[in-house]
Amino acid sequence: MDIAIKRPILIGGLGLSASLWLLDVVHHMPINGSLILGAIAIGSGLWWLQQQSQRIAIPTIPQQATVKRDTIDKALEHAENLIDLLLTEDSAAAAQADIYRTERDLLLDSLERTNLTITITGNKTTGKTTLLNCLKATASPLLSFTEQLDDIGDADLVLFVIAGDMTASELNRLETLISNGYQVLVVLNKQDQYNPMDKAVVLDKIQSRLVERNVEVVAIAANPNPIKVRRHSENGEVTEFLKQPDADLVTLTQKLDNFAAAPTSLVMATTLRQTKALQQRITEELNGYRRQKAMPIIEQMQWMAAGTAFVSPIATVDLLATAAINGQLVLDLGSIYGQKFSMDQAKTAAGTIAELTVKLGLVELSSQALGTILKGHVTTYLAGGALQGISAAYLTRLAGLTLIDYFEEQSLVESTELNFEGLGNRLQSLFQEARQGLALKDFVTQALPHLPTVNTAAS
Repeated sequence: MDIAIKRPILIGGLGLSASLWLLDVVHHMPINGSLILGAIAIGSGLWWLQQQSQRIAIPTIPQQATVKRDTIDKALEHAENLIDLLLTEDSAAAAQADIYRTERDLLLDSLERTNLTITITGNKTTGKTTLLNCLKATASPLLSFTEQLDDIGDADLVLFVIAGDMTASELNRLETLISNGYQVLVVLNKQDQYNPMDKAVVLDKIQSRLVERNVEVVAIAANPNPIKVRRHSENGEVTEFLKQPDADLVTLTQKLDNFAAAPTSLVMATTLRQTKALQQRITEELNGYRRQKAMPIIEQMQWMAAGTAFVSPIATVDLLATAAINGQLVLDLGSIYGQKFSMDQAKTAAGTIAELTVKLGLVELSSQALGTILKGHVTTYLAGGALQGISAAYLTRLAGLTLIDYFEEQSLVESTELNFEGLGNRLQSLFQEARQGLALKDFVTQALPHLPTVNTAAS
């Protein structure tokens, strides 16, 4: 009774598979086989119709252009809920949960700070070090500066220094910073090397690239080129010499002074970013525990698929059983990862997986690869069902591992819907990884004992 309640797709699908198998059997019986099958079909149909389910409503998370305190409070609350969930699912994680909770409390306290950390980054020869020294000497004591090329760390503001129009690599780097939640100000250094007209053109190009990213740009000269100065003496002599101009940082220092006077917006952006990073670390640990629970389910289903395919006399039975098993995998793995699906959703997902598997040619490719390996097991290879059984098991395993990766990825992002169409790339990459190593050979070795009648069939 428990099995029927917990795994309706599996029981229903395998029941239908068994019905089709009976079709092949009763077709040769002296009595009217259609009466038997009719009774089976009606009974299965009535049972299936009774299993009504509701579609899960997935909440929509609005994307906000600016960080508000309410957004941070919700993020901190979500972190707290994740900690509680980790403790609920894995009681052995109590010590780590205390560490996470302390970090969460520190993030809440950090909202009251008034000091800001500013990191200077950019390509080589853009003048980062010179700018750093200038700012350390002149900026507000509430601002602390560091120079980092890769590890931006906990910066409240990133000064992205460039020396001309932005290159593709600089734009990619900027995109990465923005996507990771950093507040960025682009600084065009060495503006003294342009004449006024060229400077205007370059600035216009840069601004056109940044406007859609909601990023500002300021122009400075941290270390201007020396200028030639002529000095006329009273006796009429003219002396020429080179003079080092002062750094021209006015537009930048004005921006920084404004941030120092009103640091709240930058502090909240940093706190939100750090809170999301904490959420991710908690979720990754939670997913590690969930994966340990999920793998035995995948193994159970893959061996069930192997046994069903091995003894099935017709291909249709194999396909229906595989679809039922994959549908049950969606339900069972989704439950572990906190994704509650209706039966309709699970069947749709299983159908998508099956369609992708066929479209990618994985059925044929896996059969070829596994068939080559099985030829080394001559006796087993002669048993016609062995290849079908092991192929079904392996494709079920691929489906399960792909679902695990998908659910783990979903738990790390703020998504409003579940889209199984993206599973194809992961299915293909998992198969290619297995082909390149010893995974397929190892799998065949593991699978053979799970084909209960392989020795009998081979003999």
